[in-house]
Parts: sequence; structure tokens; C-alpha cells
Amino acid sequence: MEGKIGFIGLGAMGQPMSKRLLAAGFQLVVYDLRAEAVEALAAKGAEPASSVREVAEKCRKVITIVPNSEAVEQVVFGPEGFLKGARAGDVLIEMTSAYPPSTLKVHQALSAKGISMIDAPVSGGVVGAEAGTLSIMVGGEEAIFEACRPILSALGKNLFYLGGIGSGHTMKAINNFLSATTMAATSEAVILAAKLGLSPQRVVEVLQASTGRSYSTDFKFPKFVLPRTFNSGFSLGLMYKDVDIVTRLAKEFRIPMFMANMVHQLFGYAMAQGGEKDDHTAIFTYLESLAKGEG
Repeated sequence: MEGKIGFIGLGAMGQPMSKRLLAAGFQLVVYDLRAEAVEALAAKGAEPASSVREVAEKCRKVITIVPNSEAVEQVVFGPEGFLKGARAGDVLIEMTSAYPPSTLKVHQALSAKGISMIDAPVSGGVVGAEAGTLSIMVGGEEAIFEACRPILSALGKNLFYLGGIGSGHTMKAINNFLSATTMAATSEAVILAAKLGLSPQRVVEVLQASTGRSYSTDFKFPKFVLPRTFNSGFSLGLMYKDVDIVTRLAKEFRIPMFMANMVHQLFGYAMAQGGEKDDHTAIFTYLESLAKGEG
């Protein structure tokens, strides 16, 4: 078994992921800006820390999963950050959905001090985090990935090594762009079908058995949209951020991406309407309102 593992970021994904590691027998040192999140994990057997620096001082491998690249950089470069406590030979397992150029910046700073890093964002949502069935997309040195495999295997059932540093974050952004696209397209299709007198439930059943099938029809619509719970655990603001990463990369590398820019604008519209903290599946309600002339 590994020594103590650091875990920084105990939000919607970090909480269940850290619990999975505890259940698998790992010793965790945990930190979050919210004291109540740290206390909840301490009650499950984790060791609480008062700063990122303390986590880095106590652990040779540290996981971060925070809202965005700006937060990652604060965790690493902050006055009580990871670089203040880490030393040569340590490993940062960065699991945020982050902007790849920022990932490269962090990696370069860590490498200069002999610290290794892999980027290992996840897909599967809160449900996958709770069940330990996440897909994990990994970039970085393959030897470091293999050294971290026991930790990652406790969190996910599908581990994908993709290549050099930043590859995992690039893949995650592309995945979420497609996820956002099928969510938006299926919403438009179901809204149109309902307007024409078809049962939304029946429409989704047909799509699930036909060529219009996607993860949205298989899971998101039956569980979160049709019952109108809109509580998948992944916010609209975070989905917008991930689509924004794709459009920024496309612009930087001069790749035309018509659909990505359309989806980016759609989620941006919802953001402008105050929907940042809504569940991302609630994009259905914004399209529904537009169809009713309420936008």
C-alpha cells in the first residue's frame, strides 16, 4: 500500500473520490478551502490539513481536483501552496478539467524542482465517482502513470494513457464538448417532438434504440431531464468552461470548429441569464424557454 496520499479539492467530485480511496485502504491527508468539507472527510478517517503546503509536506503523491486552471495555479504557486511543501521525487496527480497550456506551465515549474506530474482528468460524473467507475484520461510520463496506477485504479475502471503532459486535459475538454453537444442537440430534438405532439418519454425510448442514441439519451434524459430533477452534480458553468477550452484551443491552433462555437454560444447564453450554478442538464430549460418565446 502507498504511503499517505494528499487530496486537495473536496467538492462534488472530490468528496466521493476521496471516500473511494479511503474505502480502498489508502491513508489520506485532505484539504479544501471549506472547513466543513475537510471535517466531513476527517469523520471518515482522513487526516485534515490546514493548508496545501501541509498536504505537500506530509505526502509524496498529491491529487488535485479543483474548479479550473486558475485554481490549480493558486494551489501550486500560492504562498502556502504545493511548491512550498513539495520536494524532488514527489508527484502531482492533477485531475481538474484544466486548460492544457496552463498545465504545461505548471509542469515546467514542477520539473525545475525535480517534481513529477501527470494530468488525469475524469469522466463519469458524481455517479461514477461514487461507484469507482470513472474513465480517467492520463497525460505525462508513462512511468509516472504506472507508478500512480494503483491510486487511479481505485477511482476508475477505464484508465487511458494518452501521451505527453497535457494530453489528458486536452482529451477531457474534447469529451465534454461532445457531451455538451449531444445534450443540446437532444434537448432541441425533444422540445420539437413535444411541440408536434409526441411524448418526450417515448421519443427518448426510441432514440435509445436508434441511431440518434447518445449518453444523453441513455442516461441524462431518463435520470435528470424527463423527471426535471436537473441534478447530475456537474454545473452549467463547468460545462461552459470545458467547451470554452475547446474553442480557445481551436482558435490557437487555427482549427475550424463550427459546432463547438455554436455550443459555446448556447451555454454562454445560459450563463448570461444567470445559469452558472444550474446543473448542466438544465440547458434543456433554457432551450425550452426560447421555444416558448420566453427568452
